[in-house]
Amino acid sequence: MSRRRPPSPTPAAAPRPEARRPPARVVAASAPWWAHLLALLVVGLLASLPYLPSLGGDFVFDDPNAVTQSTLIRSLTPIRTFLALSTRPLTDYSYAINYAIGGYAPTPYHATGIILHVCTALLVYALAWLLLGLPSLAPRYGAARHRIAWAAAALFAAHPLASEAVAYISSRSESLAAVWYLVAVIGFVRAATASGRGGRAAWLALTVVATIAGAASKETVFTLFAVLPLLDWLLLADRHWRRVHWRLIVIPILPLALVAAVLLIRAFAGQMSLGQYGATAGFSFDRFGPLQYLATQFGVIVHYLRLTVLPLGQTFDYDWALASLHQPLAVIVPLAILVALLIGAWRLRATQPLVPFVAGWVLLILAPTSSVMPIADLAVERRMYLPLVGLMLLAAAWLHDGCGRLPSAWGRRQGLTYALVVAALVAALTPFTWQRAVLWGDAIALHEDGVRRAPGNPRMRLNLGVTYLNEGDTERAYETLREAKRLYDRGESVQAFPRIGAFIHYNLGAVQYARKQYDEAEPQLERSLELGGQYLALRPMANMLLSRISAQRGDWKQAVERLGEALKYHDDPDWVVDMVQMKLRAGDRMGASIQLDKLLKTNPTLPRAVQLKQRMDAEAAAARAGAPASAAKQNQ
Repeated sequence: MSRRRPPSPTPAAAPRPEARRPPARVVAASAPWWAHLLALLVVGLLASLPYLPSLGGDFVFDDPNAVTQSTLIRSLTPIRTFLALSTRPLTDYSYAINYAIGGYAPTPYHATGIILHVCTALLVYALAWLLLGLPSLAPRYGAARHRIAWAAAALFAAHPLASEAVAYISSRSESLAAVWYLVAVIGFVRAATASGRGGRAAWLALTVVATIAGAASKETVFTLFAVLPLLDWLLLADRHWRRVHWRLIVIPILPLALVAAVLLIRAFAGQMSLGQYGATAGFSFDRFGPLQYLATQFGVIVHYLRLTVLPLGQTFDYDWALASLHQPLAVIVPLAILVALLIGAWRLRATQPLVPFVAGWVLLILAPTSSVMPIADLAVERRMYLPLVGLMLLAAAWLHDGCGRLPSAWGRRQGLTYALVVAALVAALTPFTWQRAVLWGDAIALHEDGVRRAPGNPRMRLNLGVTYLNEGDTERAYETLREAKRLYDRGESVQAFPRIGAFIHYNLGAVQYARKQYDEAEPQLERSLELGGQYLALRPMANMLLSRISAQRGDWKQAVERLGEALKYHDDPDWVVDMVQMKLRAGDRMGASIQLDKLLKTNPTLPRAVQLKQRMDAEAAAARAGAPASAAKQNQ
């Protein structure tokens, strides 16, 4: 029997080295330059014209704190001052530019808000055009990406949910951060799809600059930590983590992390004009805890989504109720809705990756303000400004899908049908935006509308009363502030907290002082200091009025003490002149003279100070001249 030699085993083939992954490229149809220009022109008009009525609006709510009471914005230089003192230096610097242009005239500030909204809407068009051309979305939307990009930008520009971020001066941080946020995302996508190193480096540098500028505008930009990997994984890497452009993500994230650490440490460690940062936000917030805040935000987010679809019932200042164990359905129902939406979005990740991306875009951008970190304002419409970008992109894409499913007679004219549907929606949204802009253009109408929509909100009544007071209507201010105090004392509103009570008592005392009801005004002002003495915006004004009440009674010693307390926090030259006069009345002529000389060294041309100095010198000269004559008369 012959033996056959067994065949030698075939050596295993060496693994073929994996080819380098080529960058994702845009594969969709292009459009001529004039088509882009026409689309941008229409979007710009839609983003600006509805907001023209807001140009006549005054400073409201937190605007005085951000602008008229801010000493930081009164000079453009040195720039390092903004970096050292502000937690949002670029936003504050933009206020300083407005101040340099028109001082405290509100119109330039409102105009800047409109310009930023136009810029954001144009960037929405650019981002939509870019994303819809990616290989992951081009098979479905690439041929129509010009129409869809235009529709997304037009819907965003005209949507009334953006009105607070545009027309409210203190919300500028939202729109300014949104501009830089979108520039960073566009730069990242272009860097990831660039074929040459030079182009990739240039787009990546733009991304780095935009992330830093955005972080200097508002903390929302820190969500790029999560949004960029999500975008890459879903739309660029075809849901393969190994294909994600980690190096391109890390490069802008590292400086962003450094900026985030510096700004957050300063925000929580330093003082703001309204007191400590923790008095309005943070885990040290004492009005409600993280879990209760999170449970409340489920309903708030669902409300935001409802306003996106049906923008009815908008208001400036919500009186949103905290989640309670006594009403579990108020938590369970919105949570179930959000979970169902997320599950649905996740299941569409393979066929419609745009859906989970937009879901992640919305929830991740809302996470800093609508998750576990307590913030005094439970619901604020301006927080939806940047999330609205993704929602309008998804709406534009779904409308296109819907038009494609129309009967064949309409399907042959899908482009025209789609344009008509979008135009109809824009035409339906624009009047609501115009109406909101009209309210923002009239401070009294804005606050009266807020009172109608939230009649139990003491903060809304407070601001309406202050608005009446600023307009010189002391009688209506008095009645409104009394009602605000009644609502605050009931304690049923989430806005009935000490800071609001402090300002209600202060303004009620100010009205009573103006009505010469000094005995009634004094306890109100003292109570305001008891409730909110830690707020730097309150201390000087309350103590100044208390000083004047003491002066009215002739108690000059107490008047000096109270005005001295006011000057610790607000070094007003006119107040110093008042202090000098009070010291003279109190018999402290030497102290008055020393303080007046010190004031004249820094303000040598202040009319009141100069006149007071001349009068004091004349009185001193007359006293010296009359002293010998008086002595001679006594000797006779």
